[in-house]
Amino acid sequence: MRPTQIWERALAGSRWLVHHQNQEGSWKGLSDPKADAFYKSSWALTETGHAASAHRSLTYVRQTFFTPEGDFLPREHPWHIMAHYPYLNSYFIVGSMLTGYYQIAFPAVSFLLTQQDARHGGFYSRLTEEGRKQMADTTSSSMAGIACLAAGKIEEARRVADYLSYIVKLQPASNDRFFTTINADGQLYTEPKDDHDAFLRIIDTKKADQCWFAIGLPFAFLIRLADAANDTRYLELAQWYFDLQKRCIGPWDGYSSGKAAWGCAMLYRITGEARYRDIAMHIAKNIMAMQKTDGSWVYGQNKQQGLINEDIDLTAEFTLWLSLISANILSQDSDSIPIVVNKIKIPKPKSKQTLKETLRRTVRAHYRILKNEGLRKYLQYSYFYRKGQVFRLIRKKV
Repeated sequence: MRPTQIWERALAGSRWLVHHQNQEGSWKGLSDPKADAFYKSSWALTETGHAASAHRSLTYVRQTFFTPEGDFLPREHPWHIMAHYPYLNSYFIVGSMLTGYYQIAFPAVSFLLTQQDARHGGFYSRLTEEGRKQMADTTSSSMAGIACLAAGKIEEARRVADYLSYIVKLQPASNDRFFTTINADGQLYTEPKDDHDAFLRIIDTKKADQCWFAIGLPFAFLIRLADAANDTRYLELAQWYFDLQKRCIGPWDGYSSGKAAWGCAMLYRITGEARYRDIAMHIAKNIMAMQKTDGSWVYGQNKQQGLINEDIDLTAEFTLWLSLISANILSQDSDSIPIVVNKIKIPKPKSKQTLKETLRRTVRAHYRILKNEGLRKYLQYSYFYRKGQVFRLIRKKV
C-alpha cells in the first residue's frame, strides 16, 4: 500500500461529508442533530481542502449549538458529558482556528481554560464550576492540550504535559496496568464504578481491545508540544506513552488506534525511522478496511431511516486521521505528493483597450489595406466584408 492511497481515501471521506451537507451547514438526513455530529467535521474538512464547507459547518454550529459562555450544547453521547467533557470543545477549537472562524475560537478557548486544574494542569473530565475540583483524565487533558497549541496557549499546553508526567509518576510499580485518571484530590482513580467506567479509566496491558486513545492521544499531543516548545523532554515523555501502548496486546489493531497512528506518522516525519511509518501505515490500512464504498464510515447496525450523529462523527474522525497520517508520511517519503486536480485551465486575461487605442488600431488597419490593395479596389468591396477584415486586423497586434 502506498501513502498516496491513504490520502485518496481521506478525500473520499471528505467528499461524502460535503455531499451530505446542506447549504446552511447542517447534515442531510440527520433528523436529531446534536453537537456530536459537528465537532470533528471542520478540522477534517479543512485538512482535506474544503474550507468553504468547514465555514458552513461552523456557521451552523454558532447559530445552533454555541452558547454565550463559549460551550457547545446539547450533546448526545454520555462520553461528552460524564467522561471527557473538554474533548468535544477541543476539536471545535482546532477546527475553528484552522478555518479562521474566530467568532467561535476565541470564546471557546476562554471557556475551555476554565476547566484546567490550577494544581496539576490537567483538564477536568466533567463540566466543573470555577473554583471547584473534579477528576481529570489523559484523554480530556491531551485533546485540550492540542487545542491550546492551536490557539497559541503554549504555557497552558506545558501544564498539560506536567499533568501527563505527574500521572506517570503516580502509577504503581507493576507495569501491567495504567490508570488514566486522577481524583479531585490529585490521586489515582483506581476503583471504577462499572465495566464501562473501567474501560475508560484503566488500560490493562494483558488484554486486547483497550481504550487506546487514552495513551495514544497523550503520545500525539506531546510530539506536537515538543515541536511547538522546541524541547526534547516532551519527546522523551511521548516515547514513554508509545512504549506503554506497544507493550499491550494488539495495540495497533483497535478502532481507537488512530490517535497513535497520527503520533507515529509525526515521529516518522521528524526522525525518519521506518518503524513508526510501518505502524502508521498498518493502522491506516485497518481504518481503510472499514470504509464503505461511498466513502463513509457509517454504523452497520443503524437500521433506522437516515443518519445518526455517530455516522457523521465516525466519518469525520477517520477522514481526519487518514489525512493527518498521509500528510506526515508523504512529507518524509520520496513519493510525489498527489495533486487533487491534475489540470486546471486558466484562461488568458482579456485586454481592455481604451477608445484611443481602438481608434489608432482601426486607422492603421485601414491604412494597411489601402496601401496593399489600392483605393479603387478598397472601395469596390462590400461594407460587411471590409468590416470583418478590419476587425480581424484590429485584433492582431499591429
